[in-house]
Amino acid sequence: MFGRTSKVPALVPIPPISELPPAKMQASARYLGTLDEKGERVVGQSLSAKSAARLSLSAEALDVVRIAGSFRIRTEALRGARAAESFRGKPVHDLLLVRWSHEGHDWETGFRMEAARSVKDAAKAQLGSKGAAIRPEVDAWVRSISKLARGNA
Repeated sequence: MFGRTSKVPALVPIPPISELPPAKMQASARYLGTLDEKGERVVGQSLSAKSAARLSLSAEALDVVRIAGSFRIRTEALRGARAAESFRGKPVHDLLLVRWSHEGHDWETGFRMEAARSVKDAAKAQLGSKGAAIRPEVDAWVRSISKLARGNA
């Protein structure tokens, strides 16, 4: 575990917001934390701070924009993604887990995806489902991240 005695390697910073590459997907989410390969919480570089986040997935990277500390997961560092129902033993709805590597470490980061917020997103989510609840497209994120990660195996 990366506790008080271990140093977490510096994270890759995101470019200025105005210079982010065109996004394939964007979403609001709640950043829940990052776990190491043993399932222990990574502490350091603000990775243990839960916070609101904006995710932006492009051909270059998954950019995680948050007040608690933004960071970039380059495409070549992505190892895959999956939907899950719990994080650190606690049930979480609409959970996206992103697997990635950084400086020789394998990590998994949890995000609770938020429902569409714009009118356009809400309309798209409800097409064909009159009155259906607006749900985050976790499976679409899993497919897109996993597709980008396939070249890194």
